[in-house]
Amino acid sequence: MNNHKILNKNFSNEKFYLLDLARTIAALSVVLQHYQHFYFVGENSYQPGFERSLQPFYRILEPLYSFGSVAVQFFFVLSGFIFFLIYKEAIYSKKINFKKFAILRISRLYPLHLLTLLIVALLQWLHIYLNDEFFVHKSNDVKNFFLHLFLIQEWGFKTNWGFNAAAWSISVEILLYITFFFVVKKTVNNIIQVFLILIGLFIVYIFIQPSITNLLVGFLCFYFGGLTFFIYKNLIIYFNKKIINKFIILFTLIILDIIIFGRFLNPLFIQITDHLKFLIGERIFLLLFFIKFPLIILNLALLQNILPNLGRSFRLFGEISYTVYLVHFPVEIIFSLINNNIYNLNFSTSYIFIIYLFSVVLISYLIFIFYENPAKELIRSKFFLKNLKT
Repeated sequence: MNNHKILNKNFSNEKFYLLDLARTIAALSVVLQHYQHFYFVGENSYQPGFERSLQPFYRILEPLYSFGSVAVQFFFVLSGFIFFLIYKEAIYSKKINFKKFAILRISRLYPLHLLTLLIVALLQWLHIYLNDEFFVHKSNDVKNFFLHLFLIQEWGFKTNWGFNAAAWSISVEILLYITFFFVVKKTVNNIIQVFLILIGLFIVYIFIQPSITNLLVGFLCFYFGGLTFFIYKNLIIYFNKKIINKFIILFTLIILDIIIFGRFLNPLFIQITDHLKFLIGERIFLLLFFIKFPLIILNLALLQNILPNLGRSFRLFGEISYTVYLVHFPVEIIFSLINNNIYNLNFSTSYIFIIYLFSVVLISYLIFIFYENPAKELIRSKFFLKNLKT
């Protein structure tokens, strides 16, 4: 989730601060969506009288509270866009081999995952020792621990949520990255090929869902991100040729934004989704995942092309977005331990909410500076990859 220096020669000087900022907003949305954990009294049951609208600053932060339930799917679409942008040409032209690619990805993802897994295991043990129950996620057994340790919990092996459950998306990403490398190396070099892959994935999804739904939705969103990359690639070539082209593309995008984000298409797509529910189930939101998310990315990427330094001042938040995403649940357990064993906390008050959110960001920053980033650089230096930033 750090800033991305593009390896493709056509985009060699671009950095997408706005996309990293979008990822940060999505990560914070997950944190806000999970704030309801403090009101849990059992599996999917809440304290009497609980209403999401009564959570702190809900009227102001309602879009973020609501977006949290689909923010991970946005991560997947954005990851697909970024990975095709960064790695497609390098893999296809054999400038990067699988070993180097794997080291880059593992060094980025695994040190923080391992740390948060061990911390959550310790905190959950302390929580059940002091309070006779785990916090929120109950399946903290040996099997689930090893599934999480090897990041394969979302490959069809997991039965229930356990440990740092947010890492399910990292499990999906690991398998995505492995398959992405070999797919790009062998076949994918244009928009038609990505489109054919998406058709194949939809067919597989229809026959397999609801089994491994999270995994398959991740694949679909990721390759829609790849499709978005090819659209962007062609747009940017046309965009930079003539001034008049810029006005045509920007005007077209504005019209699309008004139509799509103005909710004019919502009733139509709700009806389409309802009619297709027997095929696609209830976990796919066609308009949101495959139209709105790609359009957000295109808007931000083109805006960054016009204003290259826009969002640069907030690049630190982009760098710690992954940290915030994985660290927030261990911080939740700490607050639950304080609430149950030291001092009763009223999570509906604004000051407790602010203290919690500040704690998540501060702890994430400290972990990123003193552990996550140094661990990544150490691993890469061992394999002579220290200067690569992706």
